[in-house]
Amino acid sequence: MKLYNSLTREKDEFTVKDNTVRMYTCGPTVYHFAHIGNLRSYIMEDILEKYLRYLGYDVKRVMNITDVGHLTGDSDDGEDKMLNGAKREHKTVHEIAKFYTDAFFDDCVKLNIRKPDTVVPATSCIPDFIHMIEVLLEKGYAYQSGGNVYFDTSKVEEYYVFNKHDAEDLEVGVREGVGADENKRNKTDFALWFTKSKFDSQELKWDSPWGVGYPGWHIECSAISLKYLGEYLDIPCGGIDNAFPHHTNEIAQSEAYLGHPWCRFWFHVLHLNTSNGKMSKSKGNVIYAEDLVDLFGVDAVRYFVLHEMPFESDGTITWDLMIERTNSDLANTLGNLVNRTISMTNKYFGGVVENKNVVEDVDNDLKSVVLATKNSVQTKMDQLRVADAISEIFTLFKRCNKYIDETMPWALAKDEAKADRLSTVLYNLVESITIGAALLTPFMPDTAEKIVAQLGTTLRAYDTLDTFGVYPNGGKVTDKPEILFARIDPKEMGEKIAAVEAKYAPKEEPKKEIEGLARINIEDFAKIELRAAKVVACEPIKRAKKLLKLHAAVKELEA
Repeated sequence: MKLYNSLTREKDEFTVKDNTVRMYTCGPTVYHFAHIGNLRSYIMEDILEKYLRYLGYDVKRVMNITDVGHLTGDSDDGEDKMLNGAKREHKTVHEIAKFYTDAFFDDCVKLNIRKPDTVVPATSCIPDFIHMIEVLLEKGYAYQSGGNVYFDTSKVEEYYVFNKHDAEDLEVGVREGVGADENKRNKTDFALWFTKSKFDSQELKWDSPWGVGYPGWHIECSAISLKYLGEYLDIPCGGIDNAFPHHTNEIAQSEAYLGHPWCRFWFHVLHLNTSNGKMSKSKGNVIYAEDLVDLFGVDAVRYFVLHEMPFESDGTITWDLMIERTNSDLANTLGNLVNRTISMTNKYFGGVVENKNVVEDVDNDLKSVVLATKNSVQTKMDQLRVADAISEIFTLFKRCNKYIDETMPWALAKDEAKADRLSTVLYNLVESITIGAALLTPFMPDTAEKIVAQLGTTLRAYDTLDTFGVYPNGGKVTDKPEILFARIDPKEMGEKIAAVEAKYAPKEEPKKEIEGLARINIEDFAKIELRAAKVVACEPIKRAKKLLKLHAAVKELEA
């Protein structure tokens, strides 16, 4: 089996020991609610896990919870997010951590995201962080400076391990908006433990061999992964914004600690934007999972996130597109197909499904499309092209709808001599939909279960999906079919969306008049003297990449 590897940006052969996949997920920093942009990564990771399980792998998945504090800048700068959250809500840091941890997993339940086998709060692993840092110091990969402990990136053979990274652009201390830490030997070095630093607002602190302090962010995932998954990791996961510096630093410190390669495969998920750009609470364009699920339903949200947001690129979510996809793909292509098939089976045969083997060429064409779908889905998933994989499944459902138009069951029903042909047609539809539902399981599990329940069967094993005719002769569909996805009235939904947006719209503060501020008119502006100047010198500004300091000679006005 080959899988797309974001470390190499290529399809690489995927092999594991003992059929067990050791999978690690970078968990949330629990200082605020997660919006759908944050949760996109967890949905994609959930699909990967469920797909691997569906293929027969035993997946052991671990996730950390960052509750020790996380500086607002990923490069050891900024304020403590956890403390900011506590101040915002007038709670303790521990109360904030528990509340938003629970909220995160509530969102996961709403989106049918499987909870990892092991969830580890970072605060429970402080001794493990300290031990790992001690070993790195002993091996010469870390040093103390200014009261803090830093990892020395100059000691590793290759630091910038992810492709398409420009070393100069990624260097901490020269990137725009990032200040250099004078305690560091190298610009790319990163903190393993803080005691004395320019950030004295950290709420949670612990004793250590280097004094009272707190761990750097990057040590957390490495230590937890090693503790619960061992020395070799199969698939670490996270958002693409974590590739640098977080995951880059994880690789450096983990392999320095172990003395051997740590993991070959990486799974990164790109951003999710709105029509107004990247989601931001200050912009008021944040969309939360709870609101999406309330408005559209769990699997409609999962379908949109998976189908409209290719793994290999950023995605965009809009309310209008959500409505359009729900109506066209879910309500029409899938929901209507299932409802029509069940209704016709009840109408013409009392709900009994029976294959009379009255075969025509159109049947063989349908079967070839249905039986080819399993391999098509697997080919796309091997490349982690999730959007294309789910499109293949919906191609199957579209072919079923075309089959109905081609065979015209309502016309066959008018001729008693064609009853066996009609029965065969409906059997082929039920069997095709059953196979499609099984393939849909990792992507839309609730919908898959609802489909087979209405068809009077169960979800079929993956290794049976290249065989047509497994549905039992004489099976019976439900006599009360339920609508899987109701069509949405855009006007009614628009009113509900407006109410949701109003909840998160930033409040405009009244403009304050500055006392004593002088005002000018056009006449005053006309009094301004404009002079030509010659630039005589130009020099860079320290720690700024795009700013220059200009020295100019002003030409005196002629008398």
